[in-house]
Amino acid sequence: MSRQAALPSRGMFPGPLAMRLPTGRRSWRDRPGLILLVGCVATAVLAVLDVGNVGGEKARFEDALVVVAAAATTLTLAILARRPLTGVLRYRPLALAVALTGAAMVILNAAPVVGEVPAAAAANILFICGGVSSVVVILPSLYHRLDRHELATAGLDGAIMVSAGITLVLTVWRAGQGSDDVGEVFVLVLAAALFASAGMAAILAFDLRAAPAFRGVWPAIVGVSIVGLSWILWIDLTFRGQTRDALTSLLYSGGILMMGYAWMTWNEDVGSGRIYDRIARNVADWLPIGAIMMCVGVAAVPHGRIEGIDPAPVGTAAVVLFSISRQRLLITRERYASRRLAGEVEERSQTMLSLARLERADSVERTAYRICDEALRLLGIDAARVYAFCEAGAVPLALEGIGPGNEIIWEPIDRDRALHLTARAGAGAWIDTSADASLPLAGGLSAEAFAPMRWDDRIVGLVSMGTTSVEDARRLALRLSTLTEFGVVSAALLGPMLIEHWRVADIRSQLNSIIADRAFTPVFQPVVRLQTRETVGFEALTRFNDGARPDQRFMEATSAGMGVRLEIACIAEQLEAATWLPQGAWVSLNVSPALASAIVPLISALERADRDVVLEITEHVEISDYRQLVGALDLVRGNARLAVDDAGAGYAGLRHILELRPQFVKLDISLVSHVDTDPARQAMVAGMDHFARNAGCELIAEGIETEDELSHLIHLGISLGQGYLFGKPGPIPTD
Repeated sequence: MSRQAALPSRGMFPGPLAMRLPTGRRSWRDRPGLILLVGCVATAVLAVLDVGNVGGEKARFEDALVVVAAAATTLTLAILARRPLTGVLRYRPLALAVALTGAAMVILNAAPVVGEVPAAAAANILFICGGVSSVVVILPSLYHRLDRHELATAGLDGAIMVSAGITLVLTVWRAGQGSDDVGEVFVLVLAAALFASAGMAAILAFDLRAAPAFRGVWPAIVGVSIVGLSWILWIDLTFRGQTRDALTSLLYSGGILMMGYAWMTWNEDVGSGRIYDRIARNVADWLPIGAIMMCVGVAAVPHGRIEGIDPAPVGTAAVVLFSISRQRLLITRERYASRRLAGEVEERSQTMLSLARLERADSVERTAYRICDEALRLLGIDAARVYAFCEAGAVPLALEGIGPGNEIIWEPIDRDRALHLTARAGAGAWIDTSADASLPLAGGLSAEAFAPMRWDDRIVGLVSMGTTSVEDARRLALRLSTLTEFGVVSAALLGPMLIEHWRVADIRSQLNSIIADRAFTPVFQPVVRLQTRETVGFEALTRFNDGARPDQRFMEATSAGMGVRLEIACIAEQLEAATWLPQGAWVSLNVSPALASAIVPLISALERADRDVVLEITEHVEISDYRQLVGALDLVRGNARLAVDDAGAGYAGLRHILELRPQFVKLDISLVSHVDTDPARQAMVAGMDHFARNAGCELIAEGIETEDELSHLIHLGISLGQGYLFGKPGPIPTD
């Protein structure tokens, strides 16, 4: 019948309940030990004075003083506590129990004055009420932290202890031909129960590994034991016709003083150490066994002549029945634990297999559905969902199984439910059941468990698993660790994708606003014939009102899938502003290979031009399919001439020129800058000029800033150019 008591953590108790000592000077209110010492000294002095008096009213009066002094000290300890105890353990019920039992003993001492029969009746009633208050309050304070199986086992241990104690006391009482007074029998049984309940409390305290300190649980157990012993001795004196005994009064007084101190300094710290752990386990195992052996011994010893029902065999039979029930419970519990362990091992292996199968798909939605599919493989899971948190609230990414209700992918869910999910997610995994959920569960689910997905120090969403089975709903709490693992793996898969999705969404929203508000301005830079400095054309550029770099803004638009749309908007604005340019000058528009391949919007834009147009295909963007691009450009050659921009600084170099056959090739500024002092640059420019002439195109030098650069470029045969020397990019005046 041994029971292994698991070592609890400090979190299993409601918290230390001892008084908090304030900083600075301490008052007498902060010294419960001092109050206890004063009460003990006063009680001891009265008891010593009482020992010398054998009889008479003075002796009875001094007996009463002993009890009153102890009860007053105990109540003082309770009243002066700076805060009430939490849980089921309260000062007021315990103080009431002390007051009632103390009053009962004072009434018994005053029996000759008020009458033997009324005094006995009143004392018995007070004893019963006070004893019940003590047992009902003290024992639940230890029981309330046990789970269902531990509570059943501890309850049977308590039943064995109480039954054995009552059997022992009643057998001795009947063997001694005790009185048949019903009140005395009740008090006797109650005293035995209270005394035995101290053993129950000790078992529970050892099971919970209460710290072995002179405070809290252990003084309370000692106090209850001493009070129970004093009651038994007092009733024994009554049976023998004696109405007073100084030792009994002193025992009772010491017991309630100890209980008062325990209530005042109550704490629930956990003990540690191998020796204490071994002692706690042995005591918790052997106390019930000792009670059974004592009961069997009482039944085996001859009791003399006992009229009526002999309590020894009856009590022994009850103890045996409780013992059998306890043993059966332990066997059932072990089988249940074994089955649960096997189920947990199987579930754990299934979970690991599901987690191993998880991998990222090509989109957020597909990845979320893979997570849901693997969650539904777990035993007892009927519904799985993945939510993402965004500015709009909580949006479902995937809904599998039953219970999606009216939720739609990427559509924000109900505001109240979204607030509930986002508020709870910060505290970790949790469970909502149909019985206690603040909001109703969808689809007839009995319970739904949630685990947050954390990525990059933020909660990006939730993974949920639901069940319709009541039995699986009970087990769902044990599977929070599994759900937490799904949350961790899901965050690793979805976190980067969600952050990228939100980044793109922010960019798209910003670009939509820029396009709608036309928050950009076209500027133009002249292209001149170098020898005469005659302006022959203008390159159209864009400046954004928020000061963002144009190349960076266009790269962001391309990454968000809005590059073509932004380019078309900018080109439309440039062509409208180009109507103010001098007649006869052509306008050069920068287009990406993606826009050049989008034939319809490009041709539609070029139809609005009032002059010759040159399309500059940038070399900074890699062209994956030259055949497709060449085919698209062939369709627009009737509306525009072509130029290859930034030649010599990008991906393809001369291949752009060979494949696209442009009319112009623009030398990158890196080749033009310092061309007057760098022979290598001069050689490169001369080579590019020779190549361009043979390919049938004309070079345009970009970034000319000094007269020396201009003269060397003319000497090298370059005919066209642009740069700050001729003019910076700027808006066209319209007035």
